[in-house]
Amino acid sequence: MVNTTGVTRKTVQKQLVNDIFLRAGRPLTAREAHDLARVARPRIGIATVYRAIRRMVEAKELRLVVIPGEAAYYERSGNGHHHYFHCCACQKVYVVQGCPGSMKALTPAGFVLERHDLVLHGKCKTCAARR
Repeated sequence: MVNTTGVTRKTVQKQLVNDIFLRAGRPLTAREAHDLARVARPRIGIATVYRAIRRMVEAKELRLVVIPGEAAYYERSGNGHHHYFHCCACQKVYVVQGCPGSMKALTPAGFVLERHDLVLHGKCKTCAARR
């Protein structure tokens, strides 16, 4: 929240949402963040969580993770270049460390590659064990 001096003040709710993303270790949807926030503050509303996330994205504390066809995910900013594994069973998204490297061989002749994103899809360890 911005006060009359233009300084962002941390509310208890925003700090809670921030702590959830710090501890999560993986990207979360707003719904997942809300579910986790309700453990500590059962009366916190989903709109409050969305507002906190929006403010954290605007402040570049969180960044949007896009998984085509899925809900918006968010993660802490500043974690360097990495990719994702999307579990098609539980819908959780996990960070995959490492990178296949240069994509020049896949880039059409005459095109200039600026960046790449990689999302692996399958079942996480927990869901795969349930067969």
